[in-house]
Amino acid sequence: MAVAASPTAAGSPLLVAAVIDQPILVVIYGITLAISVWLFRDARRRQRSIPVAAGWAVGGFVLPGIVHFGYLYGRLNDTSSRPEESPEDDA
Repeated sequence: MAVAASPTAAGSPLLVAAVIDQPILVVIYGITLAISVWLFRDARRRQRSIPVAAGWAVGGFVLPGIVHFGYLYGRLNDTSSRPEESPEDDA
């Protein structure tokens, strides 16, 4: 009894055909992955916990159109990690 290979397994004819026929998918997924990595690193830089930062990264890869813009919108309104401005002396 032979077991069929998964269509998304590395080296499967279906995956290879998809990459050859539509190389733009590789570019799109590469950009999405790069932005998700940036989301994780930026969330960690802003003192978010690892599970929260990982959630943003995974969400950014699964639902990029919603999560990427949602994160950036929340980032605009986030003042918790901005350095405090020291008052300037006028003397």
